[in-house]
Amino acid sequence: MRTIRKQLLVGLLCGTLVTAVGAGFVLYRSLQIETGELADLQLRQLVSALPDEFAANAALPAPEDPEEEFILQVWDLKGTLLFASRPHPPTQRYDLNGFSTRSVRGAEWRVYGELHHNLYVQASQPIAIRNAMAAHIVLRTGLPLIAFVGVLVVLVLIVIRRAMGPLDRLARAVEDRSPSTLDPLSREGWPAELAPVVQALNVLLERFDETLAAQRTFVADAAHELRSPLTALKLQLQLAERASTPEARAHAMAKLHERLDRSTHLMQQLLSMARFEAGHSAAQLQQVELGDLLRGVVSDYATIADSRGIDLGAVAPTPVHVQADPDGLRVLLNNLVDNAMRYTQAGGRVDVIAELEKGWPVLRVRDNGPGVAPEHRERLFDRFYRPEGNTVWGAGLGLSIVRNIAHNHGANVTLGEGADGRGLCVTVTFGEPL
Repeated sequence: MRTIRKQLLVGLLCGTLVTAVGAGFVLYRSLQIETGELADLQLRQLVSALPDEFAANAALPAPEDPEEEFILQVWDLKGTLLFASRPHPPTQRYDLNGFSTRSVRGAEWRVYGELHHNLYVQASQPIAIRNAMAAHIVLRTGLPLIAFVGVLVVLVLIVIRRAMGPLDRLARAVEDRSPSTLDPLSREGWPAELAPVVQALNVLLERFDETLAAQRTFVADAAHELRSPLTALKLQLQLAERASTPEARAHAMAKLHERLDRSTHLMQQLLSMARFEAGHSAAQLQQVELGDLLRGVVSDYATIADSRGIDLGAVAPTPVHVQADPDGLRVLLNNLVDNAMRYTQAGGRVDVIAELEKGWPVLRVRDNGPGVAPEHRERLFDRFYRPEGNTVWGAGLGLSIVRNIAHNHGANVTLGEGADGRGLCVTVTFGEPL
């Protein structure tokens, strides 16, 4: 791909060349007309300047300049050639009363004839002489034009080099940035055309810095959270190896399976967090009916709900459509239902609701469990946060994943009271009514 510098150079130099050639051509054509008019005037003046009586032995001075070359011929009324300025002239008598262009032996001649004191006088000149004279004048006047074009080319090169300097400086400034040093670019000293580019780059650098910081925090938190379950797994395995009775070994193995389940859940949550923090592209969005989605999720958790004695139900009175990523919404709903199931006691109730509220698509998951104190609810969105006194095992990532997925869809997540003033209700309100 050609660079902007090359495009400017080629465009301006070609434009200069075309303009110079066009100017030379126009000048040549103008000089052709001017020299033709002057030569015609000379021919007529030459004929008019003959004496009243023409002597047969009269002679005209030879032209000193080849561009003044002409042929003068005189006939009497009987048609007898009385005088010719050149022996064996190529032109003949044309009996003219004015100007005419004649072809003589393949060459164009300009001829002027008139009756002058009972004599027919005719003056002729090759048109090639006139064209040569015009070309000679163009050549003499064109040399300064060529020099001017050369100077213009040098000026174009200098101007383009200076004009492209800020772009080169911007490229070096961006090249100096690294993941460890994402300082914003200086807003001063840039041309007005580059100011929006610098501003956009600063916004991009800021977002990139925030993303890297979030990734570093995520990796540090994940490493910290993984250390404890892996250590517990190792200790539980050692206990199983040291068990002296079948009952003790069975108990240790059961604990080992429980630790493995927790570690697996933590890994799944970490992978989901990493995936949905990266956002989604517009190509992944499609129309999703929330009622069908929540009925599918409730069906997946029905067996677990029955085993724990929890009344799990789906409520979707009317079809509710959103433009969303189906996989992302399924992960969001799975996390909400999984959290509600974990923190709801046996005999409790979990409702999954999809409805329109003032024209806005809304998704709710509410339970009648112990709930969360209002002062702690906002912190539930923080990674790995678990309220004090919580005895239910978990990774503390579920609502963080929910918030990221909702943010990617332009939705808002709020926490409130659950059913009958108890428990917790998580409401996801989507940004565009359908």
